[in-house]
Amino acid sequence: MFMTIRENLEKIRETVDRAAEKTGRNPSDIELMAVSKTKPVDMIREAYEAGQRLFGENRVAEAAEKFALLPGDAEVHLIGHLQKNKAKQAVSAFRCIQSLDSEALAERLIRFCSDSDTSLKVLLQLKTADEGGKTGLDTEEALIELAGKLREQDALKVSGLMTIAPFTDDEGTVREAFARCRRLQERLVSLYPDQDYSVLSMGMSSDYEWAVREGSTLLRVGSAIFGSRF
Repeated sequence: MFMTIRENLEKIRETVDRAAEKTGRNPSDIELMAVSKTKPVDMIREAYEAGQRLFGENRVAEAAEKFALLPGDAEVHLIGHLQKNKAKQAVSAFRCIQSLDSEALAERLIRFCSDSDTSLKVLLQLKTADEGGKTGLDTEEALIELAGKLREQDALKVSGLMTIAPFTDDEGTVREAFARCRRLQERLVSLYPDQDYSVLSMGMSSDYEWAVREGSTLLRVGSAIFGSRF
């Protein structure tokens, strides 16, 4: 039976609530992002009208064009790899870059934030799957080192971590990737207690229930809301 975007959102929120309660978590601590990449504005607007406010895109120009047509309280984050030559436009197009994966990219974002006298929220992306096309910082030590370097500046606000789990149906493999990211978040909090690393962005349409059980605070769900890509 065909379900509307509103119905899909309601079903996902109910599933998240149940998964959270089973692990003793407060469902209100878990935010749902609607991954709207490749989707037209009318579908995004339908999700907005159903109460959704947080969206994820992976192309800078496409996101800027689409969200210029939507209400100002529709918040959009970049969840795909950001090329350094798109950094300037990304600073003005997104509320948060969830895929910060190198010091060189951080330096460019800092420069453009400083030029425009603004600040930008970012998440550090940990690579937990050695699969083609997946990006992120390769090691936990590299991520910790970058987090340390970014503590002494004001342009970028590191708010937590993001990861993409391996593409597999094996629950143990996926949950271990999420658990690894959560443990690294805990290390950061211990190392740099003056910083706020509370955001843990993990879990997509195929594995968001497992992500909730492993501590995710932000779920990036696309096809389960909007249907298959086109």
